[in-house]
Amino acid sequence: MIKNALFLTTLILLVLISCEEKQGETQEKPSVKYSVIQKDSIIDEVYKVVAKTRLNSQRRRDLLDSAITKYPTITYFNQQRAMPLYKQDKDELGLPFLKKAAELNPEKYLDYMAFMKCIFSKNYKDAIIDFEKYLNLYGDGYVMDHTYYFYIGISYLQLNQFEKAKSFLEKSTHQAEMESGKEWIHYLDLMYLGIAKMELKEYEEAILDFDESLLQYENFSDAKYYKAICLYALGKKEKGKAMVEEAINDLSNENTMNEDNVIYERYPYQIRKSWLGLN
Repeated sequence: MIKNALFLTTLILLVLISCEEKQGETQEKPSVKYSVIQKDSIIDEVYKVVAKTRLNSQRRRDLLDSAITKYPTITYFNQQRAMPLYKQDKDELGLPFLKKAAELNPEKYLDYMAFMKCIFSKNYKDAIIDFEKYLNLYGDGYVMDHTYYFYIGISYLQLNQFEKAKSFLEKSTHQAEMESGKEWIHYLDLMYLGIAKMELKEYEEAILDFDESLLQYENFSDAKYYKAICLYALGKKEKGKAMVEEAINDLSNENTMNEDNVIYERYPYQIRKSWLGLN
């Protein structure tokens, strides 16, 4: 084990040292194309090493720390150092690395940092600030398969500012429709828009959004649960009861939110089995 660690450490240092002289020349005589090629080469070599080590291992941390010390301006190293910490709920330790990456390359990492604050850290006010800053600098876009308006919308949901949540979620669905057509509006956009309307007691309109979400994901237990709440609120108790039973059946079969990061973090308003009497 010690020999392997020394070998990997030596390998990464050799890679970095071999590029040092050329990087110094690049700094003296700036060449965007050459600089990007060189940094990509360093990143590729480091990635080959760290990819072979366990995500949360001390060895991987040491290798990345060495790379960051040697080349503190390469954002990839900082992002890779931060990401495993967030997945271990060590957000406070990960944030300085993520901030550094966003400072060095805001166009690439500011929206990513905002996403991490929204979904991982539950720091909704800061997430909104970062997303709005990105929108002002670079315009709208996507991170982790969703629009910036989507994350701002669910952040406002979590802050109980439901009118603002509704407004931004409508912007998100509008962006998707304008870019790709109505059929490409994500089912989560529709569900959260329905939730915002539900919180505003716009139950009939909310049901329409839940139904649109269910057209894409017919066994989506979360959408059915919130649709049931709206049906009960409208006095449609039998339909509400039937919808709850469907939600229970679907949730017992693990038909809930299937975002990549739900294995690490529960998403806003994601229902729990305990709510429906399931273990």
